[in-house]
Amino acid sequence: MIAESISKISNGATSRQSSGHQSLSQYLIDLPPDARRIIREGRYATILNRQSRITFDPLTVKIAWLYLREAMALVPQGATLLTNDEIVRVPNGFEVRDGRSQRFEVPAFLIDRFCVTNLQYAKFVDAGGYDNLDLWPQSVLPYLHRFTDQTEQIGPAGWTVGKPEPGTLRHPVTGICWFEAHAYATWIGKELPNSEQWQRAGTWSHKEAPNVEPQYPWGNGFDSSKANLWNMASKGPCDVDEYPGGNSVNGVAQLIGNVWEWVDSQYSPSIADRIQFEDFPVHSEVRGGAFDTYFPAHATCHFRTGHPLTRRSENLGFRCCLSASNLVEEPEANYDTPKEMRNDC
Repeated sequence: MIAESISKISNGATSRQSSGHQSLSQYLIDLPPDARRIIREGRYATILNRQSRITFDPLTVKIAWLYLREAMALVPQGATLLTNDEIVRVPNGFEVRDGRSQRFEVPAFLIDRFCVTNLQYAKFVDAGGYDNLDLWPQSVLPYLHRFTDQTEQIGPAGWTVGKPEPGTLRHPVTGICWFEAHAYATWIGKELPNSEQWQRAGTWSHKEAPNVEPQYPWGNGFDSSKANLWNMASKGPCDVDEYPGGNSVNGVAQLIGNVWEWVDSQYSPSIADRIQFEDFPVHSEVRGGAFDTYFPAHATCHFRTGHPLTRRSENLGFRCCLSASNLVEEPEANYDTPKEMRNDC
């Protein structure tokens, strides 16, 4: 059953092509109030978690599966090659030189088709995510009051009065540090992808060759029209579903460009001479480049850099992932996918 459900995900949410959609309210009206709230908040993964202490009814599980197939893409099991770049001094400054590559086997997993949006993150804020101490490591609790917006309200740095700016609901949420991204992922029952998973999501293909990975989700040739980067004269982040030509083979959008993405891997480069980072003991990797990335070489599936875990930048967002082996079975009922699901990202 799970294999069949996963195959539907790999086919790109085939339910999108069906007709005669029912309304979202018709789908949820018969669910228990708690289950209805969980799904409306986008926390369908908590319903599908095999390790959950709560057993949900078949209809709730089925609808959660529909949301999962619509919002996430399957990345099949396979290998990826991570290269630790070496930063060295040259006569005119510094340059990055490729270091040694290491091969990683990556189990099958699911990844969000889009970066987490302002609309989605607002649900986390409204649900009291910053007050739920179980979502945050003990070491960060004394600093939660510092994670505020431009008006000193709790929320991302670029928001105002606890709300995103008008017209940006479908933009990726930015101005959040690694701890905020991690707390959100925990709240919705997912995880941040690690470095190997993120790279695998952008480089796998249906015709794989050993030890060969493309530079971009669309292939090896740089194409500025497929990503929101500096050379597109962008003034900032755009909607998460723009630049569809840059999607991966299974429909994961904007792995390259728009915003850098936090991942769940520590950044440990080889640093030469006097290159200095901000004074914070731990850095996380960030991947993919952003709207203000100037050099194409810094916006590939292989380039790795990092920021302190508390960095809250306007060009830095995230997406979530989920292990494919940790899902409950899908009930055998046949439900159509509501149109509203496709607009709720």
